[in-house]
Amino acid sequence: MEPILYLTRGEVRRLLPPWEAQIDLVADTYRSMAAGRVELPPKPGIHPRQDAFIHAMPAYLEDTDVAAIKWVAGYPTNKALGLPYINGLMIVNDAATGMPIAIMDAAEITAARTAAASGACIRQWAPAGWTRAAIIGCGEQGRYHAEMIASLYPAAELSVYDPDPARVESMPVPVTGHPSVQQAVAGAEVVVTLAPIVQPPAPTLQRAWLGDRFLALPADFNASFLAEVSADADLFLADDIGQYRYYQEQGQFGGWGVPGRTAGQEIDTPNTSRRVVCCNLGVGALDAAFAGVVLQAAAGTDLGIRLPV
Repeated sequence: MEPILYLTRGEVRRLLPPWEAQIDLVADTYRSMAAGRVELPPKPGIHPRQDAFIHAMPAYLEDTDVAAIKWVAGYPTNKALGLPYINGLMIVNDAATGMPIAIMDAAEITAARTAAASGACIRQWAPAGWTRAAIIGCGEQGRYHAEMIASLYPAAELSVYDPDPARVESMPVPVTGHPSVQQAVAGAEVVVTLAPIVQPPAPTLQRAWLGDRFLALPADFNASFLAEVSADADLFLADDIGQYRYYQEQGQFGGWGVPGRTAGQEIDTPNTSRRVVCCNLGVGALDAAFAGVVLQAAAGTDLGIRLPV
């Protein structure tokens, strides 16, 4: 039996491709999902503490023959302990035999693929000629989103809000901090919300705070946006409608409708909508796709530790 390759977070980051390629990978995976070439069961989860979760996220990608699972935890209270909000592991299996072939850090893949999913949406559905993006929440996801947007759209202005000024100061690219969500989103055509997901949600972001043209990306579910924002959208999408319905049953997205289409079904359709909302809930297919690319890039290098079986 071959040893199992273990890759740390730093190694995973080194092996990931540039942002443009990551966004292409997201778009290709969404297309495969829409075409029925991805096996993506609902992600089961346990909740050992209030507002915490530990999820299992398996996926099989027919196009690339990648089978993988992410075991990921999210604990909002970890900040007070000096620990990351999100942590986890990816396990990749040989699709032909089922044998495990790699274990790698999942926090880096989670942060990167979430930002890349937003990047795919910005590329496809941001209003033409947009100049300003707002990021609500300057934790790890906020930092990765800022890095992604600045890399691909260097002329864009980045407005941000976070209740912790130190997080605003730690953003990896130049941003303009604001004292409130309302001020941060004023004039922004692209709005990404990345607040902690808690129960019950306490959204405050009103439709009246946004302009006539916008792309809203509620990566934090309904922690920030009020339902009226999605109700006014010309195009309302989700990465996985079945998963969206599941979360509604669990108490998320109260008062929201159900997306009419998936991102994969619309990714190649010319955008004629002025107001778009896309709920990227986070799907295991993206984690598997990113893990597959990392594993392929690791081949022939001396990165990682070979674990005996």
